[in-house]
Amino acid sequence: MHKLKIIIIIALLTLVVTGLVSQKHALACELVQFSDYKKVAPNIFASPDVEKVSLILRAISEGKQRVETTFGEMSASPKVVIVKNQVEAAKFGANSTASAHYTPIGTCIVLGPKGQNVDVTAHELTHAEVGHRVGWLTHLLEVPIWFNEGVALLVDHRKPFLIENIQLSEEEIREVKKLDTGRAFFGGENTHKNYLASRLAVNKIEPLELYEKLELIRDGESFEDVFNM
Repeated sequence: MHKLKIIIIIALLTLVVTGLVSQKHALACELVQFSDYKKVAPNIFASPDVEKVSLILRAISEGKQRVETTFGEMSASPKVVIVKNQVEAAKFGANSTASAHYTPIGTCIVLGPKGQNVDVTAHELTHAEVGHRVGWLTHLLEVPIWFNEGVALLVDHRKPFLIENIQLSEEEIREVKKLDTGRAFFGGENTHKNYLASRLAVNKIEPLELYEKLELIRDGESFEDVFNM
């Protein structure tokens, strides 16, 4: 029995250490308040080298307003980290545009130098709201990556993602729905096309019904039954 307890403890410690290593960027994001990053607004932290912080805060505020106009009032309160350059972004596991890290305690958004605008902030805030509405574990298990990205693109008005500028076949849309991991969606040379196909895949969704349907998934219904996609 004593040996069994030792084995269980070692196994649990191994899981914890592995989790910390694999989620080190999310952890760094969540613990940013203990770094030299400055708190510039509630739950928003900026690198000391970032300039024109007030303009970025305005973009975040306008991004939130766009999300609420499209889907309804937000209930998520994600942590937002504003970085100066791509090197700083990489320390948080983000690219030069942006990234959202999902954790059991919430979503942490990293805004890179190319993502400090209304379109990208609205996009990332939508990710945070989707995760919040369904819960961390359900989001991980039930919400497809293509759906998550497609819904975020509904509030992302960058020209390449506008519906009138996307020319893809029904087969290409069906193919993106088969991508069930982040590695499959974001890896390789088809990432941009995957985004475009995802935008088309969610085009028939009624935005003002999104929250209600996400909460059905949170309460135990499957994604397939709720969205019938």
